[in-house]
Amino acid sequence: MANIKSSQKSIRKTARLTAKNKAERSCLKAFSKKLRALAPTNDKNAIKSVAIEYMSALDKAAKRKVIHRNKVNRLKSRLAKHIFISVPEEKLVEQVAQVE
Repeated sequence: MANIKSSQKSIRKTARLTAKNKAERSCLKAFSKKLRALAPTNDKNAIKSVAIEYMSALDKAAKRKVIHRNKVNRLKSRLAKHIFISVPEEKLVEQVAQVE
């Protein structure tokens, strides 16, 4: 254990922030698993709603610098490709409008 007060505070702060970031990453993994579980069901509405929530959570994580913004952009791009494959073109325009 550190002897200097500022170092002790730094250790406490790091532990608190690490736990917070770990919880947020865990939440993102849960969204990813939920999307993978929905993929075989072909339930378009469920996939769409979970994808929108996942994209929102990714953006918030990037804003808080839990995940690097380039990684977030890559994940969102892959997710958009997946949605494009699973949803007909008529509904795609509606989804893009809602995500923006």
